Amino acid sequence: MKKTVSRMEEEEDSHLGIPEGILERAIKEVNSKDKEHGDTEQSFRMIADLWSIYVKHAHTVHAESWVTPHDVAQLMILIKVARSVYGYSEDNFVDTAGYAALAAMFKESEG
Repeated sequence: MKKTVSRMEEEEDSHLGIPEGILERAIKEVNSKDKEHGDTEQSFRMIADLWSIYVKHAHTVHAESWVTPHDVAQLMILIKVARSVYGYSEDNFVDTAGYAALAAMFKESEG
């Protein structure tokens, strides 16, 4: 479920300059994500572990050290998997489906 910004929140941020308003919203988001995604450090540690394994195997199979758009979609799926381990958000499952569709599209275009 996507979070919408209320008119009052927009007005609060509008008195700040654009960079300050963006930073204020970012601070609010970072501070609220533990409730939705669980402990940030644990989640990021799991994401790092998953990405490391993925990159190691992708490098072994393809003998390449660079990441493709297909890899990015796959890795974004792993972020959503890690987040779903440490917290529940329907957004994780919706985004996973979208990233899977993009991964398939990119893989096909890689030929």
